[in-house]
Amino acid sequence: MTLLAVAIAAGTYAAALPVYMFFRVSRPVLVLGSLTEAIASVGEDLARRDSVLDQALMVARGLARRSRAEPDSVAAARRWLDLGRAPLAIPSRALFSLALRAAFARTDEALSRLASALTEFVEALERGRVPNATETLIAVEQLVRVADHAKDAAARIARADVVAGQRELREAVDVARRDTIIWLIVGVLFVPALAYVVRRRVWRPLSELETGLAQVADGDLTVGIPVRGADELGRLAEHFNAMTRILRDRAEEQGRFAAAGELLAGVAHEVNNPLMAIAAHAENRLADPAIDAEQRGEMTQILRQVRRATKLLRGLLRFVRATEREVTSVNLNDVVRGALDLVSYRFGVDEITVGGQLDAHLPAVAGDAIKLEQVVVNLLSNAIDALHAINPPRRLTVDTWVEDARVSVAVGDNGKGVAPEIAPRLFRPFATTKGRRGTGLGLYISRQIAREAGGDLALVALPGLGARFVLTLPVVAASGPRSSTPSPPPPSPSAASPSLAEGAQAPQVAQPLAGLRVLIVEDEEGVRGPMARYLTRRGAVVDQAADGIEGLTRLRAQPADVVLVDLRMPRMGGIDLFAQLEDEHPDMAARVLFLSGDVSQLAQSGNTPVPRERVLVKPVELFELERRILEFARGGGGEGGEGGTPG
Repeated sequence: MTLLAVAIAAGTYAAALPVYMFFRVSRPVLVLGSLTEAIASVGEDLARRDSVLDQALMVARGLARRSRAEPDSVAAARRWLDLGRAPLAIPSRALFSLALRAAFARTDEALSRLASALTEFVEALERGRVPNATETLIAVEQLVRVADHAKDAAARIARADVVAGQRELREAVDVARRDTIIWLIVGVLFVPALAYVVRRRVWRPLSELETGLAQVADGDLTVGIPVRGADELGRLAEHFNAMTRILRDRAEEQGRFAAAGELLAGVAHEVNNPLMAIAAHAENRLADPAIDAEQRGEMTQILRQVRRATKLLRGLLRFVRATEREVTSVNLNDVVRGALDLVSYRFGVDEITVGGQLDAHLPAVAGDAIKLEQVVVNLLSNAIDALHAINPPRRLTVDTWVEDARVSVAVGDNGKGVAPEIAPRLFRPFATTKGRRGTGLGLYISRQIAREAGGDLALVALPGLGARFVLTLPVVAASGPRSSTPSPPPPSPSAASPSLAEGAQAPQVAQPLAGLRVLIVEDEEGVRGPMARYLTRRGAVVDQAADGIEGLTRLRAQPADVVLVDLRMPRMGGIDLFAQLEDEHPDMAARVLFLSGDVSQLAQSGNTPVPRERVLVKPVELFELERRILEFARGGGGEGGEGGTPG
């Protein structure tokens, strides 16, 4: 409003001066112009009549000197007199003064009398009655002098009127010049006041807002700017303060989430070690043909529970460690199953029935599997929260299908649905219906992930039937994009070949690892011992070390065919051991296999690059461990440390 008022005032000030100038100066200019034009027109007419009467007078004088009138001369005189008798054309609307109009009338009358006298003279000559030529010409000459005198008088009055008009115009110009100077001085005096108003109402609030934005860009979310009024800039300041307050709250929450992710990564390593120890002990017991059926069943149940815990822990780690974009061909059914595994613990507690149908022939899409899983997990979590607010029965449905070269995933519930007033802003950042429990970023980020993959995420209105969100992505072509990043981690142990965990007795075959020397560098004796016993039973010559320093000492004394190294150990971890071997014994570094409960630490800056295929994710089943060691030994120890750091 301030800018509008300033613009109107400036426009009015700028327009008033030319309008005033127009009305102040235009009248005398128009009067003078009209007067001059009319005088010129009448003067031209007078000059024409005067000229033709002069021609007629010359003919009359010639005729008077001859004894008889010549027809040609008489005809010429009549033509001139016909032109000379025409009255003056004085414009009726001309701005003539009364004196000038009277002078023009007298001149017109004198010229008319002269024309009449000459006409009578010529007619008498034409009839052959030539009067006393001298007397007649004397009378005509007197009329000529009268006409000339009238013309001179009219010319003097015309000049006087033009001069008066010019004088009036100069006076108007002088007054306009004076008023213009006064007007400009007044404008200059108002400039400081106008600048003060603009500075106070516009410039200062905008400057404060710019400073606040710069501070926010520098990471300071505690900044606030003063609200100096109820106008647009005041409301903008209120919105800015509300935004920084929300950003500050969300940053605190995201900080807690990041800390929780780091804590989870650390805990995962500590939990994976006992899980692997438990699984290894159970597998070693299952490999003993002497145990009875009841003990075999108990060991099998232990392994199944270890797998269940491992699957959940890996899913959580995969979810919180997703940082870099890794585009591959993804089957959305696998994404849905992984997401359901992550939130499945809530189904029983909240009495939720899960239904729907997954298309078994679903084509692949191009996208980041981890981020797409994040989208589905967010949709499932929102649906579970919505169902928590209603009484059973609580139903959640997940469907996948393909239509028009686009794959869709729909997550629906039979909750209360989305309120109409919330639906338009549902996908905006910081829009939440969960109060302080929600960040308001879940659906916004989910839609951004979907759109980055070439698809979209939308709410499908189902009046009275809860909410239904549909994720749609384009089908990847047969020659579609392939990730240039390393392949994903090895599959979960539960997806490996059938092992002793299924309750079957260990196959009694010749020792496949016979003659193979293996060094296990692991600080957890509960993990190291069962692995050593199993590999020894399978024919390997096993040596053990409790940390990287001891492992280096043993390798210097006795090289190994395969080195199993844990990533996290006291004194010297697996990364440092690998880097040391790269410097001292590159051929030995090519024989290293890594064990880790959290492979993300391999991607940390400064670490030596390690091929992904040389990393075994804990807990790994002993049968799978044996298979990987055998493949690694037969393959010649990998690429000797070359390759990219896994994501």
